[in-house]
Amino acid sequence: MSFGTLPNALVVIAIVIAVIARRLSWSELENSDADVWRGPLILCGVGIYQLYGKHLQLGPADLVLLVAGVGVALAAGYASGRVAQVQRRAGKVFFRLGIPGLGIMVAYLVIRLGLAGAGHLLGTAATAGGGALMLSLGANLLTQSLVIQGKAHHEAEEYSHS
Repeated sequence: MSFGTLPNALVVIAIVIAVIARRLSWSELENSDADVWRGPLILCGVGIYQLYGKHLQLGPADLVLLVAGVGVALAAGYASGRVAQVQRRAGKVFFRLGIPGLGIMVAYLVIRLGLAGAGHLLGTAATAGGGALMLSLGANLLTQSLVIQGKAHHEAEEYSHS
């Protein structure tokens, strides 16, 4: 790892730790769509910017690993969103991932880091760097947030009909 990639790695690690810590504790789900989309879209944007900023020519191995990384991210985001706990308290909606969601997130991160390692071994600069990881994490969190928001809306409808 070069000195230039160390800050990227530290930023990604800090983001992952902050996101997992926040999602394991009960958090109020804001009603605003912007709150659901903002953070994950920023992560995706930073990831794309980092990938684009390197002016890389993407080869077949780059594309396969990028698509695999995003595919795993979307599947894990959907699965962790489905197992997330959603509760209504005093008219507000709260959520957390819980232990099953943590297990899915850890499995996703292990697979994603394995893809980054494979990219490094194959010499694919695009997938071995922080940009691909940030894009993947953003896609994961966006999917997870949308599924949780859908569950919250469904629970709100059931609550209003009872």
